[in-house]
Amino acid sequence: MSLTAFLETLRHQVINAVCLTNHGNLKDYEDLAAMAPHGIAIIPGVEVSSTSGDFLVFSVNLDFLRSLNAVQLLPKRGDRPSGTAVVWAHPFAGNRGGRGIDPGYISSMVAEVDGIEVYNGNWPDEEASGHAFRIAEENGLAQLGGSDAHGVKDLMRCWTEVDEKICTGADFVAAIIGHKTTAKRK
Repeated sequence: MSLTAFLETLRHQVINAVCLTNHGNLKDYEDLAAMAPHGIAIIPGVEVSSTSGDFLVFSVNLDFLRSLNAVQLLPKRGDRPSGTAVVWAHPFAGNRGGRGIDPGYISSMVAEVDGIEVYNGNWPDEEASGHAFRIAEENGLAQLGGSDAHGVKDLMRCWTEVDEKICTGADFVAAIIGHKTTAKRK
């Protein structure tokens, strides 16, 4: 979808912050930040695909986000700058709800993330969502929802609500790290 169509759709929603997490690319974030109407915070983030899964990386450090590639190993927690939060995106997409996943794999992912996407607009698998909720609760991870939209009709199938108003990327990172997020869906 075009950024113009995206912004037009946002005008009809009650939204005060938006995250675009394209694979290894900040261009749409930068263009959207320049075009967005006053009052909507545009949150910088990048999606990274790795052999361990897909991850949404949010950071106040734009140079760090620009250094990420669409496909790469997830930077370890100790190698990330402060002001960075990582969310495990659609953790069990296409994997029969997470059945048969090695508990060691789950433990290794939990050690590296701050949150988990429990609802995803492209993977409406109830079993996978239930498994992700359990992992979040058992491991003290933030719970998020993402539309994973590739077209206007896909927007707002799932979303994340935050307990406090989000005005900056730093606010969003703090909300994830502080577990002040709630996953929602239609």
